[in-house]
Amino acid sequence: MVADQRTAGREHEVNLGRHLKTEWWIIAILVSLLAALLTLGEALSRMDNAVYDHLLQFDRSAPDSNIALVEIDDASLAEVGRWPWSRAVHADLIARIGRAGPRAIVYDTLFTEPSAAADDIKLGDAIAGAGDVFLPYFVNMRTSPPGIVAPIAPVRRAAAGMGFTDYLVDPDGVMRSAPTGIGSPPTQMHLMDVVHQAVEGRSGPPVRARLIPYTKDGPPPHISASSILNGEVPAQVLAGKLVLVGITAAGIGPRYAVPGLGTMSGLEINAQFLRALLDRRMISTAGTGLRIAFAVVPVWLLMLAMGPFPRLTPLFSLAAATVLILTATSALLLFQRLWLPPGSGILALCIAYPIWGWRQLAITQQFMHGELLRLEADSTIFMPSAAKAPRQPLLSTIALLTAAITSNRDMKHFVADRLDQLPDATLVTNGKGDILLANTSAAALFGEEHVRPHGSGNAIALLTRFRKIGSREPLSFPTSAEHGAQSFDAMTSDGHFFTIRFAPQRSVGGNFVGWIVQFMDVSEARAAQRQRDDILELLTHDMRSPQASILAVLDTAPTENIAPEEARRIRHYAERTLGLADGFVQLARAESLEYALEEVALGDMVIDATDDLWPQLTAKSISIDTCDMADRLIVRVERSLITRALINILENAIKYSPSGSRIRCTTSLEHGADGEPRAICTISDEGPGLDEEQKLRIFERFHRGALGAGRRADGVGLGLSFVHTVLVRHDGEIRCTSDAGQGATFTLILPLAD
Repeated sequence: MVADQRTAGREHEVNLGRHLKTEWWIIAILVSLLAALLTLGEALSRMDNAVYDHLLQFDRSAPDSNIALVEIDDASLAEVGRWPWSRAVHADLIARIGRAGPRAIVYDTLFTEPSAAADDIKLGDAIAGAGDVFLPYFVNMRTSPPGIVAPIAPVRRAAAGMGFTDYLVDPDGVMRSAPTGIGSPPTQMHLMDVVHQAVEGRSGPPVRARLIPYTKDGPPPHISASSILNGEVPAQVLAGKLVLVGITAAGIGPRYAVPGLGTMSGLEINAQFLRALLDRRMISTAGTGLRIAFAVVPVWLLMLAMGPFPRLTPLFSLAAATVLILTATSALLLFQRLWLPPGSGILALCIAYPIWGWRQLAITQQFMHGELLRLEADSTIFMPSAAKAPRQPLLSTIALLTAAITSNRDMKHFVADRLDQLPDATLVTNGKGDILLANTSAAALFGEEHVRPHGSGNAIALLTRFRKIGSREPLSFPTSAEHGAQSFDAMTSDGHFFTIRFAPQRSVGGNFVGWIVQFMDVSEARAAQRQRDDILELLTHDMRSPQASILAVLDTAPTENIAPEEARRIRHYAERTLGLADGFVQLARAESLEYALEEVALGDMVIDATDDLWPQLTAKSISIDTCDMADRLIVRVERSLITRALINILENAIKYSPSGSRIRCTTSLEHGADGEPRAICTISDEGPGLDEEQKLRIFERFHRGALGAGRRADGVGLGLSFVHTVLVRHDGEIRCTSDAGQGATFTLILPLAD
């Protein structure tokens, strides 16, 4: 039954593991697909943008001294006049900036409609004479493809380059990136890309990185346009710089929301963009494949941490995976100028964690429910609870668990009580000898403080009080349970003798879990054994010697000194006393001696017994028939004792058989009820037989059978008791079948040797 329980338990564990593994794969795959879909969509853009805006504040760089901003601000409008200014004012401003020797001028004002012809010509001449001047054009997005509205001809011909100045606005209204261009491949570029290529002297498509790294430290200096028109700005302030001119006046120049810095004017955004291009600090957005991998890989790492390789707690694994995503996102953005949105990966982690936890709990609850039902169905010494279990699965499991806990407590109480009822000191320890349970007898023997469970109590320390009998070596705690139960005879310093037994204990799964150690005080038994040995010594020597001397005197004394009748009686009583002593000694040795077993043929021992009794057989003219002897029935026995038992049976047969009769001895092979082969020896006589009462008492000590033929049969009634003792100690059996007046048959049964 225990093996069946182990097999069923292993099957349940295998099924649970297989179920959990299947669920693990399903959850990992489904959450990975969800993470990929979230990455491809825009559902988490606000979350990703919030992280991006926050991280961007940690991106620090020194102000770029090669860029200067000329602002058409409120002060300029107040001094020069209302907007729009005349083309002559713009021409004057460009000319004054040009005379300062800038590297280039980016004049962010649209000149797409003609005004006074003289002013338009003057403006074109000023642009041509100021060096490299870059101008914007207007993109009409209402046409398909988008139409380009270029500046008027005099201005267009004088410009060093032109481009659009529009930016991309995210769904949350924040301007984070610049467009790549118009057309595919782009045929029209952003004005800052045009300036960047002109300054660095290269051509081709614009840089692929389009996220603008806004910083708090904008490019200085900020110069009012009116200050330049009034000649208040020294030439060295603008010399060699990239001068960006634009409107910042309130109500005219629009302001745009930018990441982490509130709002900026278009002029400032152009400066941030151009500065990032020149410093090669633009930020790229990772490709679709990389973004999907960045969202999916942490999910698998988390699932591995919570599933096949549970080295960390699930909550710690979730926190570690989240920190890993944020750390990677931050490092890539700040040091590699690569933006990997973390939202999909974090949300996937937050989905995988509770779902896997839920499925684990659900499967575990189902497993526990089944195991608790099996536990409840197992027969125990306690009656199961008759309370009706709730139908709701969780409540039912809780009820079963409560019942199991109660049953476990009852069992522990039962074990503790039964342990206390044991008369011998008994300890239950783990494999290291730490005491787990101790009964009251152990507390009385060693002291309560030395056998306290789960405390300082240790059986190894207690064994130091004992010494092996004979060698007086200290008794050591077993180091291995491979040899099974072990027993040692030991004594204490105060002269008490103990038999100490170690019984290994194993779990249902067969694993060694500890020892049961029993201390049996055998001091009284050893004293009784000494008395028994003394009695045997008395019978063997002190009583036999006088009787033998009496017989010797009778044999050597002159016949005239002792009357024949008195001599016969003395001899009879002396022989009877010797027989009693010999029978008692033989019986005591048969009961107490350690048998030295050997493999012997049963028929050989029958022949030996017959030979020993040949004088008695001859004296009564009794014949023995040994024809039906099975060949070589080998038994494993103490040869001398079994031979003595056969002699006793045959001797009784001779005593109670009439002269001239026959005794029949046979051996055979039979199979018992358990199917094991057994050797059978049958001895039948032709004596007076036994009645029912005599057959019931025939193997008792000092019981004598009926009178023999012609005279009283001598004996002390220990012979058959000896036979019974010897056969039982050989795992054998003796039977007697008889009817009054029909003789008796004794059957000796012994197991065959392996």
